[in-house]
Amino acid sequence: MFVRELKRVNPDVCLVQESHVESVNEGMKIESMCGYKAIWSFGCNRQYGVGILINNNLDYEIIKFDFDHSGRMVYLDMSINGVKFRFLNIYASSPSCPERRAFFDYIYKYCVTSYFLILAGDFNFIMDSSLDKLGGNPDSGTEGRVQMRKIIQDFDLVDAFRYLHPKKIITTWRGPNVSTRIDRFYISSRFASRCLKNHNVWPCHFSDHDFIGINVILDNARSIGPGYWKFNNSVLDDGSYNLEFRCFWQELIQNQNITHEWWEHAKLEIKKFTLAYCKRKSKLKNSRKRDLERRYTELVLAEYNNRGDYLDQINSIKKELCALALADDRGCLIRSKSDYLDNNEKPTKYFLEKETKRGKDKIITQLQDLDNITYSDNPKLLEIARNFYLDLFTRESIDITLCNEFLADLPGLDNDVSESCEGYITLNEIQNSLKNMNSDRSPGSDGLSREFYLYFLDLFGPVLVELYNSSFDSGFLCPSQRLSYITLLCKDRNNSQLMKNWRPISLLNIDYKILSKVIQRRLSLVISEIVGPDQTCSVPGRTISDNLHFIRNIIDYVKQKQLDCAFVNIDSQKAFDRVDHGFLFSALSKFNFGPSFIRWVRLLYKDVSSSVIVNGFVSELFPVTRSVRQGCSLSPLLYVLVLEPFLIRIRKDLHIRGIKIPGCIEDAKATAYADDVTGICSNLSSVEHLLATYVKYGRCSGARLNKTKTMVLAFGNLKNSTQQFGVSWVESQKILGVRFGHDITADDNWNKICNNFQRVLFTYEKRDMSIFGRANIVKVLACSKLWYVSTIVDLPAGYLKRFNSSMFKFIWGTKKFEPLRRQILFHDRRYGGLSVVHIYYKILALRLKHVHNIINSKNVKWNYFAKYWLGHSLKNLDSSLASNSVPHGQVIPTFYKGCLTAVETFSKLYPDFVWHGECTTKQFYDLLLNSLFTELAVVRNLPQIDFNLVWRNVNNSFVDPQARSLAWRLVHDIVPTMWTLFCRRHTLEKKCAFCDQVETVEHIFYYCDKVHPLWGVIRNMVNILTLNKIKLDFKLIRYLNFPKLSKFQLEVILVLVNLAKQVIWGNRNDARFRSKSVTSQAVISQFIEKLRFRITVDKSRLSAVNFYHYWLVSGMFCDIDREKLVFNF
Repeated sequence: MFVRELKRVNPDVCLVQESHVESVNEGMKIESMCGYKAIWSFGCNRQYGVGILINNNLDYEIIKFDFDHSGRMVYLDMSINGVKFRFLNIYASSPSCPERRAFFDYIYKYCVTSYFLILAGDFNFIMDSSLDKLGGNPDSGTEGRVQMRKIIQDFDLVDAFRYLHPKKIITTWRGPNVSTRIDRFYISSRFASRCLKNHNVWPCHFSDHDFIGINVILDNARSIGPGYWKFNNSVLDDGSYNLEFRCFWQELIQNQNITHEWWEHAKLEIKKFTLAYCKRKSKLKNSRKRDLERRYTELVLAEYNNRGDYLDQINSIKKELCALALADDRGCLIRSKSDYLDNNEKPTKYFLEKETKRGKDKIITQLQDLDNITYSDNPKLLEIARNFYLDLFTRESIDITLCNEFLADLPGLDNDVSESCEGYITLNEIQNSLKNMNSDRSPGSDGLSREFYLYFLDLFGPVLVELYNSSFDSGFLCPSQRLSYITLLCKDRNNSQLMKNWRPISLLNIDYKILSKVIQRRLSLVISEIVGPDQTCSVPGRTISDNLHFIRNIIDYVKQKQLDCAFVNIDSQKAFDRVDHGFLFSALSKFNFGPSFIRWVRLLYKDVSSSVIVNGFVSELFPVTRSVRQGCSLSPLLYVLVLEPFLIRIRKDLHIRGIKIPGCIEDAKATAYADDVTGICSNLSSVEHLLATYVKYGRCSGARLNKTKTMVLAFGNLKNSTQQFGVSWVESQKILGVRFGHDITADDNWNKICNNFQRVLFTYEKRDMSIFGRANIVKVLACSKLWYVSTIVDLPAGYLKRFNSSMFKFIWGTKKFEPLRRQILFHDRRYGGLSVVHIYYKILALRLKHVHNIINSKNVKWNYFAKYWLGHSLKNLDSSLASNSVPHGQVIPTFYKGCLTAVETFSKLYPDFVWHGECTTKQFYDLLLNSLFTELAVVRNLPQIDFNLVWRNVNNSFVDPQARSLAWRLVHDIVPTMWTLFCRRHTLEKKCAFCDQVETVEHIFYYCDKVHPLWGVIRNMVNILTLNKIKLDFKLIRYLNFPKLSKFQLEVILVLVNLAKQVIWGNRNDARFRSKSVTSQAVISQFIEKLRFRITVDKSRLSAVNFYHYWLVSGMFCDIDREKLVFNF
């Protein structure tokens, strides 16, 4: 009957649950009858069984598949018409099954994929009783809903039926008195929005379930090309790769001359060697996995047939399979390039969002060609993109007369300074450049990563020295060094069909980037000698904040003085991409760089070419005859030098009148951060002349003024001079990320930041994280969004309150109650806190650092305004600020009032502070925070305990983060036992979840009959480890103040004790909230199971030496027999 219906409907893909298929022969029989290819998870005893059937007429390619061994889950990765999917078919446990939650925890990891995910099957529960159920008890049949919501949220899924029919009531299963919609499709929301057409339900006469189906349109999905090979950095953790590669390298380099041809051949051989090694390693891993799965199936069948007690062996194999899966899960985290992962965190929505956002920003669905015709097929998209960048990167003729004019008055380096940039490349320069490169960046066309070069620096360093210097002599780099891949990032999703709205990033080979980094480091040491103070990008000692302080101060000044002023925010079209190489090299010569340095720069741009990557497909090469490459560390400095002739012209041009700076002989005429140039003019003719000068500059440098995006923010009488010179005149505008203008309110700058702040916290809100992980999220991801803008403008009290409220609700995971005073959480972790950022004190520290810069900075133009307003007020800190030789203002702007408040607060705490000399923002912050420090109650009440040792052990990173979190709460006495809740009047119940005793901390974690036997097991382990040196009592278990032990002994004991506490608390919660029956033996068994799993994971992540010292040396925990773990407990 099923086969007949399958042939009638003829779906492309069919997902079957309760198939009752128990063997390969049965599966093959069904395949031959229906003409489908099938992937099965076999059932047992005519129960269970799931399968995925693929129509043989479909254009598909199977990538990989996997299944469980109980007939409840099968997944299949395959490509259909070039679009990659993961089909995950499940048959969830029945409502009475206590393992429902465990099942959804199990399938969680199979949802981790960069492909379009389709999760479907018989879920055996409903999500919404009001819409998905008719009849019966509305409160039953929802077990698993919480876990499913987490999967939906973390993996951005939608219920296909509810997506199309939000309020429609329909059911797919019928019983005697009830019917429900327990059969569902969940699909990726990004796929649903473009491709989901309809959802159908039709009756099945041979089952109590209906058929359900969805139709999708693949034309709207985007196929992704193969991309290019990239070195997998994880193999560097493999000791055998290190040994084998070194042997391979010695053979490769033996008796060889270091030539371009040899180096190109060597890199290809490195790729071949690595691919072969990884393939061999993967084959061994998969072979091990298949052996485990085969053995697992045999044991499960034997268990079902009552041929023995195999439960321990089954569980052991499951844990080893889980450990293998753990390594696969880490791939998502590596690709998302996140540094904020605790050891046991799963790759959930934040990391997936980062990864999919990277993907979304690079996916091109359609483009317009020069005739405004829109295309969506990949070959045409690739052609349009290639033609666009071929045109953009092709040099145009320049005006030589204007070139000489703009380069006539450039300052030159002193000869001895210029000489410091000259000469051959040295090994020390290569080492420093490589070590100072950013890690985890995408490699170039050869695929070799920065981590690879750094790991084998002793091998490659001398080779690269010889290679670079021979290239210098020949005037050419190797062919692969001259090639870059261009990857595209979208700047404007609303107009993504236009190529101009995509930013090109050059993916350069690391051997090219090492050389360019060496040249960049040479240049950065001297660039401040020739670049004026108006430009802050890439000039040591200058920051983007200098520009913003300058602009804010001028606005406050012209408002006070009621002056005419226009801020001209110049937008340069494709600024980096249009740099003329001839103008660049002429500028370098005029700046008096020596012939050697200029030759190095020429070498980097000699006969270079690029290919553009669109949706994973790589175009043909095309020559690049202009631009400085975005993605190269040298490019910002080269661009700064190219722009400097224009800024010098502005400073010297008498036709451009700026704003008089109080106490300074120079006017304020311009400020720049790379290509973000803001001209400052006091009349209309200056605005006109400024724009005309930039147009002239463009005719000799390649720059092009983008009038449609160039904006003028005017004050005084110029405010009414709108719609002149073909540019936009605005009431407000963002300059370098901060909004300035007329009648600017706090919301203009802070509302979006507040929303982003809360969005970060919401992303993590439902995630099962330790309290330390939550504090890290607040500090690193949320609060980091505040500091840039708060350096320039004040944070209103209302927003400060909102930030603090959101922050602490997130940390505690509740809106109702904060167990500890906030002041404690601000403490450093070394002293029992969480190192949570004190937002108000951090902003005070930023203001104090600004005042410190006022006192210690001399040649920064914003400082003249600061001294004008604050000179008299700060005379107690530096009497020279109140000098009568410079003017002083009477009305202090809001920002500087905040600075005075910060100084007043700080001076009360540290009246003898010396303001001259070095002091960082962090040092100011630490000093302010120290004033909050008070002795914790627990420390005060237990003077006999060394709490420095306690906090050090609580924070030991070898311990699982969740266990650390529980240990921290125990020391602070904020674990929510029933006695604690009773004392705080949160409950009337006091009894232990396991017995009739009062549930105190001491009872539930130590004295209760259900948990005390566990401590006997751990006490025996600790006695063997320490030769009976430690008496393990409750105080030691709670406060972890162990006597002096070796590092390995201590950390193993910390794992044992904290894991035990975690197991106890978990079982307590299961008993209290899930009515689970718990025995002392079950607690011990769970501890042993978790400890074995921990040791298994440690074997895969620790070095062999460290694993030996942690888990093998005592002989108590395990041994290794033919590379397999054998547990001794």
